Amino acid sequence: MRTGLLFGAITVCLALSPRAAMAQEPPPAPAVTAPVAAPAATPEPPPIEVSDPLLAPIAPAKNTLASWREAMDRVLARSPDLRVAEQEVRRAEGLSRQALAGVLPRVTATGSVTHHLITTDVPASEITIGGTTIPVSPGYEAPPTPVALGQLGASWPLSPRAYYALDTADLSVDAAERTFEDKRRTVIASVASAIVSVVTAERVAEVSRVGLQSALARQELMRRRVRLGSGTSLDVLRAEQDVTSARATVVQADESLRKAREALGLALGSSEPFGVTPSVSLDEIATSARAMCTPASPESRADVVAARTQREIAERGVTDAALLYAPTAEVSTTFTLSSEELSNRKNYTWSIQGVLSVPIWDGGARYGTAKAARAVATQQAELVDVATRRAVLEAQQSLRGVDVAAASRDLAAKSAELARETERLSRVAFEAGAGTSFELVDSARRARESELDLAVKEFQLVSAKITAMLASANCSP
Repeated sequence: MRTGLLFGAITVCLALSPRAAMAQEPPPAPAVTAPVAAPAATPEPPPIEVSDPLLAPIAPAKNTLASWREAMDRVLARSPDLRVAEQEVRRAEGLSRQALAGVLPRVTATGSVTHHLITTDVPASEITIGGTTIPVSPGYEAPPTPVALGQLGASWPLSPRAYYALDTADLSVDAAERTFEDKRRTVIASVASAIVSVVTAERVAEVSRVGLQSALARQELMRRRVRLGSGTSLDVLRAEQDVTSARATVVQADESLRKAREALGLALGSSEPFGVTPSVSLDEIATSARAMCTPASPESRADVVAARTQREIAERGVTDAALLYAPTAEVSTTFTLSSEELSNRKNYTWSIQGVLSVPIWDGGARYGTAKAARAVATQQAELVDVATRRAVLEAQQSLRGVDVAAASRDLAAKSAELARETERLSRVAFEAGAGTSFELVDSARRARESELDLAVKEFQLVSAKITAMLASANCSP
C-alpha cells in the first residue's frame, strides 16, 4: 500500500516538473507578426508669403563689367595714376634729351637789316672805320644805309659736368620706368580688389535679404500663434526686434554695395559707379593677373629697384656738385655776310674763337649745392632700406594672409553649419512647445550673421590669394 502511494507521488511530481512539461508539450508555433506600417511623413507646412520694400534687390549699376579683360582695357587706358606715371617716364626722357643737347654743338643763324635815320655825306675820298681806311667815292653817305647783315654761328661747349649728366639722365629714365611698372602692379591689385569687393558686397546684400525674408516669416508665424491663442505678445515683440535688426543689415549691405561700386568706378578712372556681371570669374582674375605680372623676389620688386636707382642718382649728384669747380671750355665759329664792305674790305668774314672759363668764386653757391647733394644721397639710402623692408614684410604678410583667410573661411563654414543646425533644432523645439521665442529668434540671428560672415570670408580668401600673387611681382607694360 505504501509502495503504491510513493510511486503515485513520484509520478505526479514528474508530471508537474517543467522539464516533464517541456518534454510532453509540443513546441509552440512561431508567432506571426503583422507588418508595422511606416509612420506617415509629416507634411511640410505651406510657406509663409511675406512682402517688404527692402526685399527688392538694389538697382543694378548703370555701368557693368562683363570680363576681367574689359576691366584691364579700361584701367590701362583711363587710370589717372597710370597716366601720371607714364608722363613721368616721358618727362624723364625729355630731360635726358636736354642733357644730350648740353654736349652737342649748337648752330645758330641770324639776319638783320639796319636803316640809319641820321647820316652824313663824306666829301673825302677815304674814310677810316675802326682804324681801317676805306676809299670811297665823293659824296659817300656815312654810315651807309640800309645795311643787311647775316651770320651763321656754331659753338661746342666742352664741360665735364655736362658729359657726366648724360648717365645721370639715363638713370632717371630707368627709375621712372620702374616706378611706372610698380604703379601698374598696384593698379592691377586695386582693380582686382575692387572687383572682389563688389562681388562680396552683392553676395552680402543677397544673404541679408534672405535673412530679412526669414525674419519676416517668423514674425508672421508669431502673429498667427497669438491669434490662435498659443503665443504671447512677447513672442511677437521679439520677432519684430529681429525684423528691425534684419532691415538694418539690409540697409547697411546696400550702402556697402553702392560704395564698392563707386570704388570700382574710381579704380577704373571714372566718376560713375561700376557693377560686375555674374559672368565675371574670380578665377579668371587671378589667372589674368598672373599672366600680366611675373613673380619676383621682394628685393627685385619694381619699387625697390626704383629706390636703389634713385639712391644712385643722388650719389651721382654729389659728384655733379663737385664738377662745378671744374673749368669749362667752348669753341665757336662765326661766318658773316654783309651788304656793305667789312673791315677786311670784303662783304664776308669767317672767325673762330676758343674760350676757357675757370670758376674762382661764386659767393658760396657751389658749397651749398654740394652740401644739399650729400643730404639727398643720405636720404635716398635710408629710403632704399625702408622700401626693401616694406617689400619683404608685404610679401610675408600676404603669404600668411592666405593661410589666415583659408583658416578663417573654414571656421566660418563650420560656424555657419552649427548655426543652421542650432536654428533648425530651436525651430523644432519651439514648434513642439519645448523652446522659447527668444531661443528661436536668437538662433536665427546667429545663423544670419554666420551666413554673412561666411560669404565675406570666402571672398576674402580669393582677395588674399590675388594680393599674395601681386605682392612680389613685376608688371611690365
